[in-house]
Amino acid sequence: MKKLIFTMVILLFSVSLLFSGNNPKSKNPVALITKIVQDVKVKTDENDWTNAKPAQLLESGNEIKTGKKSLALIKFTDNSLLRVVENTSLKIYADKKTATKDISKNTHIDKGELGFEVKKQQDEEFKFTTPTMVASIRGTSGTVEVYDDGTSLLSVETGEVEVNATLGDKQSGNVTAGKYATVNLDGQLDIKESTPEIQKKQEKTRRSETKKLMIKTNKGFIVIEYYE
Repeated sequence: MKKLIFTMVILLFSVSLLFSGNNPKSKNPVALITKIVQDVKVKTDENDWTNAKPAQLLESGNEIKTGKKSLALIKFTDNSLLRVVENTSLKIYADKKTATKDISKNTHIDKGELGFEVKKQQDEEFKFTTPTMVASIRGTSGTVEVYDDGTSLLSVETGEVEVNATLGDKQSGNVTAGKYATVNLDGQLDIKESTPEIQKKQEKTRRSETKKLMIKTNKGFIVIEYYE
């Protein structure tokens, strides 16, 4: 119980530093890793890939990647949330407007999948960029996935997302709740009604619960937490 309380205190303290901007180890924090399961690594301007730490602050340009059966929850300063599931790599960019102090956020996903809950944006921007598309988000939830062949998939649960292909024909369109879009390497945008398979993906990325495996050794028990 004491360990749990201590962990919560550290997390709350880190969140307060994130929003106040007074963290001496992070000049311009834009997000916070609120949960880590299994293999999660972070790359910064100062350090190559290192193991992510609970309540670690993230700056513009930082990269995150997850391994097998791993999970990372990332919360931005506007309380927007990313659930980064296994075998995913991404990079976070943020540009603060000096006059208004608004922050334009762009998450570049190289491969893998994540779920998102983006808070309603006023004068700020929140975008997802993949090898084939740019999605502009304003108060929306759903999933983004990048396949091995570079094709991108965006599914929308709530709200509406503007999608622009970045290659080939550079087609564009709006994806509303209950629909999904795919963009291939030719720049072809295809918008369709959601399917049971897509809804299953959405449900998976909403979950942040984990399972625990207890292994008995001659020195006691080892508990391994993993994301199913």
